[in-house]
Amino acid sequence: MDNNENTSPLPEQQFDSAAVLAEYQHRKMVESMVGPGVSLVIHIIIFVCIAVFYDGKPPQQYASVELEMKELEVKELDKQELEKLEELEEIAEEVVPTVERPTLSVDADTISDAVASVDDFSDAIASTDEQMDFSNVLDIRANDSPLKLSSLYGGRTDAGARKQQLKKFGGNDATELAVIKALRWLKETQNPDGSWAPLYKPAMAGLGLLTFLAHGETPASEEFGPTVQKALQYLINYTNNIPDDVKGVKNGDVTFPYVNGIVAYALSEAYGLTKLPNVKPAMEKSLKLVVDGQQPSGGYDYAYRKNERWDLSVTGWQLQAMKAGYVSGSENTKIERAIEKGISFLKNVSFDKKNARSPFGYSAPGGGGWGMQGAGTLCLQLLGEGNSKEAKAGCKTIAENHLPQIVWNDPKRSVAGDAANPLYHWYYETQAMFHAGQTSWKKWNAMFSKMLIANQKPDGHWDCPPGKPDPKGNTVSGIDKWYTTTLCCLSLQVYYRYLPSYKMPKGIVKVEKTALDNLDEQLGLEL
Repeated sequence: MDNNENTSPLPEQQFDSAAVLAEYQHRKMVESMVGPGVSLVIHIIIFVCIAVFYDGKPPQQYASVELEMKELEVKELDKQELEKLEELEEIAEEVVPTVERPTLSVDADTISDAVASVDDFSDAIASTDEQMDFSNVLDIRANDSPLKLSSLYGGRTDAGARKQQLKKFGGNDATELAVIKALRWLKETQNPDGSWAPLYKPAMAGLGLLTFLAHGETPASEEFGPTVQKALQYLINYTNNIPDDVKGVKNGDVTFPYVNGIVAYALSEAYGLTKLPNVKPAMEKSLKLVVDGQQPSGGYDYAYRKNERWDLSVTGWQLQAMKAGYVSGSENTKIERAIEKGISFLKNVSFDKKNARSPFGYSAPGGGGWGMQGAGTLCLQLLGEGNSKEAKAGCKTIAENHLPQIVWNDPKRSVAGDAANPLYHWYYETQAMFHAGQTSWKKWNAMFSKMLIANQKPDGHWDCPPGKPDPKGNTVSGIDKWYTTTLCCLSLQVYYRYLPSYKMPKGIVKVEKTALDNLDEQLGLEL
C-alpha cells in the first residue's frame, strides 16, 4: 500500500465526516484483530472447501493454489483529523434529536368504540338494500368544499354510481331512457333567453334547470352544457332585477314566493354542484328573501305577508330552498334558525293529530289535499325529522289511501282527480314514499314508474293527465306541458337524486330524532 496515499490530508471541500469516522474505526479494528482474524479466515476457508468439494470419491489432481498473506500497515490518524472527528460528533448530537419509538396503549374500550363506529356505518349503508333507512349516516355541515359536496352528488355525476342507485332502488333502463328523452325535449324547447314556457318563465326555468342538475349536468356537460348554462344565466339575470327585501314584493305579484322559492332552490343546488362564483350572489339574494319572508310561526303566505294566514304549499318551497342553500354553503347566518322554525310549523301548526286521513293542512290545521300530505311529509324528512310521528303519519296515510291507481286519460278512475295537475301531488308523494321505507316505496314505484313510462309522448314530453276541471273551463294551461314534464322527469330521477350520505346537523335536529336528510327537495306549484 502506498504510504503517501494514507497520510495525505483530505481536501477541505471534500471532507466527509461519516467516511473519516468509518475509516478510523476500521483501522483500529484491523490493528487489534489482523492476526487472529487472518487465522480464523484460513481455517474457515479450509472447512468450507472440505464441505463443498469432498464427495467420497477418489481424490483428483487439482492445481495448486498459493496463498500469500500480507499484513497491512495501519497508521493512526493524525491529531488534527481526530479533533475534527470529535467536533463532528458533538455537532451531530446537537443537530440530530434522539427519537424514541412511541409506545401505543390501546385499551379494550378504545377498541370497542372503534369497532362500534365501523359497525354502525356498515349497518347504515347495508340497511339501504333491505329497509332503505337513510338515517344515522354521515353528518356533513354546510361547507364550500367541492370535495365534500361531491359525496352528496355522487349518484348524479358518476354514470356508474347512477346505474348502481337505479338498480338498488327499483329503477331500470326504461326509467332512465324516459329521463334522457325528457331532457332532450327540454333542450329542444328551451326559449332563446334560457327559460321555458310562455308563462311563469322564472319558475319554469328553475324547474327545468333542476331536472338537468338532478342528472348531474353542468355547464361543462357535453350534450346539455349549453342548455344548463343558458338556464343558469337566465335565473341569475332574473334575480339581479328583483327587490332586495320582502318590503318590495308585498304589493306586487302575490305568487312571488312560489317563484322565488323555486329560483332559490335551483340556484342553491346549482351552486352546490358547480361552485361557480357568479352563482353565489344570486343564490344569497334569493335566500335572503326566503328567510326574511318567514312568519313568526315558521310558515309563509302569498307575497311574503306576515299576517295570520299561512299556506303550506308556499311554505314547502321555502323550506326546500333553505335546505338546499344551507348544505351548499350559504353564508346567511339566519338559515339554521329559520329551518328550526319551519320544522316547528310543520309539526305544531299545519299538522292535526286528530285527522288520521289528512293530518297536514293547506291553510288550517289538517284536512289538506294529497299534495299537502306529500309536501308536509317530505319537508319533515328533508329537514331531518323523518322519524317523527308527524312524518310517519303522513307516510301511513299516503300508503294506505293514495297509491297512484289511474288510467291516465280517464279521470273517473283517477284517485288524484282533486288537483288541476295530479303530478303536483304525485311529485311530492313519490319523494315521501321513497324515504318512507322499502314496503311503501315498492308499492308506489311499481305503479308510478310504469304509468309514467307508458304515457310519455314519443318526443319525450308528458301532457297533463285529467284532474280537477279548471274553473274557467280551460283544460290545458300555458305551462302544463313543461310543468308536467319537469315533475315527471324529476320523479323518475329519485333513484339517484337522493343519496344516503348525510343528514341535518345536530345543531338543527335534536340527536334523539335523527332521520333521513337529502339535499334535493321536491317541488309543487298550486296557484
